[in-house]
Amino acid sequence: MEQAFRRNWDGRSWQLHAFMLVQLRHGASNVQRVPDKVRGDAGLEFFTYDGCLYQCYAPETPGDTAKSSSAMKQKATRDLPKLKKNEAVLTRLLNGLSFKRWILLCPFLDDKAVVTHVRSKGTSICGHNLSFLTADFEALVQCQEDFFAEAEKLRELPIGPELQISIPTEEAVSSMDATPLVNRLDEKLGRAYSSIGQEKRISIRKSYVKSHIKRENTLSSLKAEHPHLWERAWQTINAEENRLELLGAAGQSAPAEHLSASLDRIASGLAKDLPRVSHATISDLSTGTLCDWLMRCPLDFDGEQ
Repeated sequence: MEQAFRRNWDGRSWQLHAFMLVQLRHGASNVQRVPDKVRGDAGLEFFTYDGCLYQCYAPETPGDTAKSSSAMKQKATRDLPKLKKNEAVLTRLLNGLSFKRWILLCPFLDDKAVVTHVRSKGTSICGHNLSFLTADFEALVQCQEDFFAEAEKLRELPIGPELQISIPTEEAVSSMDATPLVNRLDEKLGRAYSSIGQEKRISIRKSYVKSHIKRENTLSSLKAEHPHLWERAWQTINAEENRLELLGAAGQSAPAEHLSASLDRIASGLAKDLPRVSHATISDLSTGTLCDWLMRCPLDFDGEQ
């Protein structure tokens, strides 16, 4: 079965994800990251001890092939000449190592013209006879499909140290009062719990809003620290939301049973696709997603007009 790869990445998340892919391919102890806070990265994101120089790039318009291809070409045009421009710096940094590949690693690759362009630029750089490049040096452009095996392994890796998720404050919860999303939530809870008092419904609403905020904080932390897990969580959430929209969320069951069934489905899906993520994180994501659906319409109870 062909694996679908995420195309839309911000630069920081893609760099972290790419770094993990490269570590899996070459071995973590054989990959050196090049920090860029002091005088930039000299045109390199990281290098390996078996002869590869890597630069990462995530196009801003993944849905537009022409723009993405042009941006990839421009990236290679800007960064490959830095090998010559920063020759003295790189000679000291690489310290006697020789490299036969410069690889532009992108989330996707749609246009073979990008390959032609990058290889041509690599040939030009090879002509400078830089001390750290081999005589058969070439520049390539690769994408996630070229790291299929590594991507599969990455999907099975544990999350590592537990995520540090900030607890929503009362101020954060109150700041959402009177927003269209919370107004919609109030309407749905009013239909679901028509027999309880207003004060109790407000208490339930606040609990849902807290869960929603914590869910957003959790997804944000996953995206920043573990983008491969964020991708899997998001795919699972979207799949269940699509199911609700296609089959219809309203049914004959009582509201409490309806909510419980939806919560069980999302929690079960997340636990299956993120087996090494803690139960607490799964619970935060599941409950918060339930609230998100209540506020944005995919989940409702009989009676909505």
